Amino acid sequence: MDVTPVDVSPRPVPESTRPRRRRLPAVLVLLVVLAAFGFVMVRALGNATMFFYNADEAVAKRETLADQRFRLQGTVVDNSVVRTGDGVSFVVAFNGVTVPVNHVGDPPELFQPGIPVVLEGHWADGDPNGAFASDRILVKHSESYDEKNPDRLKEANQGGSVTPSSTPVASVP
Repeated sequence: MDVTPVDVSPRPVPESTRPRRRRLPAVLVLLVVLAAFGFVMVRALGNATMFFYNADEAVAKRETLADQRFRLQGTVVDNSVVRTGDGVSFVVAFNGVTVPVNHVGDPPELFQPGIPVVLEGHWADGDPNGAFASDRILVKHSESYDEKNPDRLKEANQGGSVTPSSTPVASVP
């Protein structure tokens, strides 16, 4: 039997048929995605790690806090709320320590004297009164709801206004 030898030596592939390497664009896309993810994480964690101090703690650490942004917690003192041209000024108290606050912007609807609030901001620079400059107010509300208008709940359950002559026709499941 006559066997002819087979040539198994590697042959060069012509340039036109060789696949081009496209790693650089893929690496750049991956870097952009990782950078965007990192940015979002830093922003999210930055808000979550903002320091939180009660009014008495913030006053005690005033020198170390200087102009850092932090959250201040206290209860709005009665008869201290005064509307200003760009917001509201008031006083908060915690453990017998009071802090004057100058808030820029509209306060939330639930904001009123005698309720606990959390304020975001910093100590005002050069303020002789030692005021806290706030730009965000978070209001803590109670978990109990008083029924001021008992007929409204009855009306809502019946789907509209209730008059003495009206009777519910049908209930929709």
